[in-house]
Amino acid sequence: MTLILAIGLATGCVYALIAVGYSLEYRTTGIVNFAEGNYVMVGGFSTYWLLNVARLPYPIAILGGILVTTLCGLVLWYAIVLPLWRRRSPPYVVLLGTIVFGAILSIFALLLLGPLPQTLPPWIPGFFITFGDSRIEGQYLVVVVMTLLIMAVITSTLQFTRLGREMRACAASRDTSELVGVSPERMGMLSFAATGAVGGLAGAMITPAQFTSADVGLAYGVFGFVAAVLGGFGTMRGAFVGGIILGLVNVLVGRYISSNYQAVIAFAMLLALLAVRPQGITGKSWEESET
Repeated sequence: MTLILAIGLATGCVYALIAVGYSLEYRTTGIVNFAEGNYVMVGGFSTYWLLNVARLPYPIAILGGILVTTLCGLVLWYAIVLPLWRRRSPPYVVLLGTIVFGAILSIFALLLLGPLPQTLPPWIPGFFITFGDSRIEGQYLVVVVMTLLIMAVITSTLQFTRLGREMRACAASRDTSELVGVSPERMGMLSFAATGAVGGLAGAMITPAQFTSADVGLAYGVFGFVAAVLGGFGTMRGAFVGGIILGLVNVLVGRYISSNYQAVIAFAMLLALLAVRPQGITGKSWEESET
């Protein structure tokens, strides 16, 4: 049972980081980026390629994987999102652009590294945690601790720095922020680069504990989005809460019912919550937001 909970927490942390990406970009640009889940796949695959093919030292391979996903975020912003944003295209057009970009990333990964799942060595070799008779790989703890640190850095940046205030200004009003000298395009670029980096780091963290393959991006993206909405879309706290809940539910369903029902139960849980509390667990209602 302890191992099951550790897996659920680690997986939930990855969902939480993807949900943070959704929330950060939405709060800054009003855009929902459905390529988020593919950043996790690209981060894991890039780190694997740099370590096993390019033969770089493991820490350099991890940094390289993060750099690759950061570049993916920038390419998405400059090549697809920004041109559509400048034309003030309908949100569904921008959304479709992010979906297509994510599909392209999956196809490239499939062509370059094939369909077989790949894994990575643990970040700290020989590190295990013992609870009674259970022995858990230390990588799960690494994922949880790193997630908490990333969440703390992002939250502190948004709340206490000038950059955070500028991002929140863009979230409040794109036109008004331009009037006070804040560039929405610069804030958008930074948010897409930051979420790319966070997704790549999530991929490099979770791959040693599980695996990565060319098709995992879609599942991560969907569950990350469900986590964001479940916790309260657009909030950092909600992203974390939703991710942890979803990760634990998924792993318990897979263990005690069937892995075939993980998505069904996750979506059913989301629909049930939205029927009672449309703003999510930690989000504010429209009435509360307007007061």
